[in-house]
Amino acid sequence: MKVLILGTWEKHKAISCKDEAEQIGKLLAEKRHILISGGGTGISELVVKAYKKNKGKQYIAYLPSKKEMERVGEEIGPTPDKVIETGLDYPERNIVMVRECDCTIALHGSLGTLTEIIHAIKDYNKKVAVIDKGDIASWVKFIPELKNKVYLTLNIEEAISYLES
Repeated sequence: MKVLILGTWEKHKAISCKDEAEQIGKLLAEKRHILISGGGTGISELVVKAYKKNKGKQYIAYLPSKKEMERVGEEIGPTPDKVIETGLDYPERNIVMVRECDCTIALHGSLGTLTEIIHAIKDYNKKVAVIDKGDIASWVKFIPELKNKVYLTLNIEEAISYLES
């Protein structure tokens, strides 16, 4: 199963979710799922490092254009097993990632993460689990359509089991 990890790329924001991110990476590796991310830092980097440390099957990164990454100051995170250089801006790249995954799990993101969740649910009918920590979880709770379709939990094992079901 191809699992897309969503969340903030800003390291200083991601650090508050380090334990959860590492647990996600470890469990995805142990369950032999393919990990997909935007290839940057923050939540993605924390998850990917744990995934690789636990001998994950394959990590695929979908990169936006270098110009876009430079514009916002995002860096490329841990080395992927497969890189897909989309050459696209963030919103377009995000849609491609969502379309190519089987499901998604989100942890502490902002508006970009919220739009990815919306595309996953509304446009592609993907399963979405959100870890109930950080801004993104708060927003999901206040949008009725998302609240009814997103699996919201603090339990990482439950979130991954939901995605597998």
